[in-house]
Amino acid sequence: MTIAPHLLRRYVTDRALGRSPRAEWSYYSEDIGAWVRADESAARRHEHHRRSRQEGRPWCDVLGHRIDVADDIALQLFFLTIAPDDWRLLAIAVAQHPNRCLREWRASGYRLMVAVNPSSAPSGTSSPGPLSDWPKARGTGPRSMLPR
Repeated sequence: MTIAPHLLRRYVTDRALGRSPRAEWSYYSEDIGAWVRADESAARRHEHHRRSRQEGRPWCDVLGHRIDVADDIALQLFFLTIAPDDWRLLAIAVAQHPNRCLREWRASGYRLMVAVNPSSAPSGTSSPGPLSDWPKARGTGPRSMLPR
């Protein structure tokens, strides 16, 4: 599954600002001309209300119907190791470098998975290839162009 960096940024920012769990209901406010998220009882007090969550569809407590980050096991394992006060620091980091944070945090989650269960290594990273450490030293490989 491919996760867009902007979704990770939204997820971490919402968690840092305490915007979870996400409200499943909304009502139309004529004062501002927009739909306002609310809990069920507040939404039902208004004439025009609707439920954002659909029955039988997966739901993320932070992003709602966007479940990309919630379904990524490696990222969720990384987030389990975070102290509640560290979400603000993660939000700053992901705002500056979302691609790098996504790559590093997923790698950290994969390392946690492999530490717990070595057979759960992701495909393509289970063992190094035959040329992973070639050449062993500078100028020792066949037809090396490096000076000896």
